[in-house]
Amino acid sequence: MPYTSTPSGWISIILGLILIAIMVFAFYQMNKTLGELKLELANLRNTLEETKRHTEEVKKKLEEV
Repeated sequence: MPYTSTPSGWISIILGLILIAIMVFAFYQMNKTLGELKLELANLRNTLEETKRHTEEVKKKLEEV
């Protein structure tokens, strides 16, 4: 079959490329968001650890009194 394809063939190819581009962009955005979320969770964990330490120090000081 020679490549004198109908316009609908080109339209489907273009739509396919657009779909691939959208999927790649969505995947990239998802990875970026997940990376930021991991960073936020790490910060939250550190804050919780610090709070726990402070709480334990306060407990010890209260027990000493």
